[in-house]
Amino acid sequence: MDMWALSKSNRSSTVVPPFINKWKEAESSIRGTARSPTIEPVDNEKAELKADDADEEVKFSSENQKKENTPSLSRIMFGLFWDKFLLAVLFKLINDCIQFVQPQLLRLLIGYVEDKNNPDDKWRGYVYGIAMFAVALVQSIALQQYFHVVFTLGMNVRTAVIGMVYSKALLLNNNSRKESTAGEMVNLMSVDAQRLMDLLTYMNTLWSGPLQIIIALYFLYNTMDVSILAGVGVMILLIPTNLFVSRIARKLQVKQMGAKDSRLRMMNEILNGIKVLKLYAWETSFMRMVSKLRKKELHHLRNSSYLNASFAFTFTCAPFMVSLATFAIYVLTGNELTASKAFVAISLFNILRFPLVMLPNVIISLIQAKVSS
Repeated sequence: MDMWALSKSNRSSTVVPPFINKWKEAESSIRGTARSPTIEPVDNEKAELKADDADEEVKFSSENQKKENTPSLSRIMFGLFWDKFLLAVLFKLINDCIQFVQPQLLRLLIGYVEDKNNPDDKWRGYVYGIAMFAVALVQSIALQQYFHVVFTLGMNVRTAVIGMVYSKALLLNNNSRKESTAGEMVNLMSVDAQRLMDLLTYMNTLWSGPLQIIIALYFLYNTMDVSILAGVGVMILLIPTNLFVSRIARKLQVKQMGAKDSRLRMMNEILNGIKVLKLYAWETSFMRMVSKLRKKELHHLRNSSYLNASFAFTFTCAPFMVSLATFAIYVLTGNELTASKAFVAISLFNILRFPLVMLPNVIISLIQAKVSS
């Protein structure tokens, strides 16, 4: 064997059965607490007035009933993997807190180098250097442990979802098979399960990102005084852009998934009836139909890629724009930009860079995972 065996806790035989049992328990509890609808007498005149809206009301009520009768995937995942969730939160919190120690040690080290009045205090320089190394070491260990936990958690969730979809696919009756084709089930096990896994990798950024931004702005305020308000203003101006792009991304994601499901459904029908298709020489006609569906899917993919590229470019430039605005206002207000303040501010801006860049991406991943689930 060229690979080592998986640990027992990460095997599908260990992960999938509890997940399916949790899902069945949630379904049974929903069915047990569901109330039968009450029928109220309606006058004929009122019924005639509401006849035009009957179809929409039935559709709306059926969609709401379907959502209410579906168990929450997030609750089941947290109930099954809550220990790994909390462990990942702990490692992430340790990493986020320790990374702000480095700029403070850098401030002390630069201050020690600039201070020429005490040339005999060499031990302070060694202490600061060793402390920076120790802090970086602890931060690296915490960060790597965090990624190990979240990647393992993502693989477990992906395995559980694939196993549940596969087990349900084996129990489908003929009527259900007409509604859910093999292509749709393959799409669930490949694309949607992968998106859930990708989301779990950086999901903690939803709370860690704002925390890092607040702490970084606090230290920046102590370093650059009120000039940091210029950088805060730039970030506030970027928030509406984030919300606008997120809405467009969700719409594009829904359209893309719909087009992909249609294409997979068509391909499944073609493969099932390939003998009849060959017999009547319908290859060209069906090829045009599949190409049309594929072009529609590629159109949505292209628009989504353009949107993601512009989104990534904007928020990659965000830390630079924030630092530029802050330094410019700080110098223009008559303050002296020393090496200590500049390097510490740049270090804090580098910390600020990750949440500013990753938070929008995590929001988009959350939207995609919500559509997939």
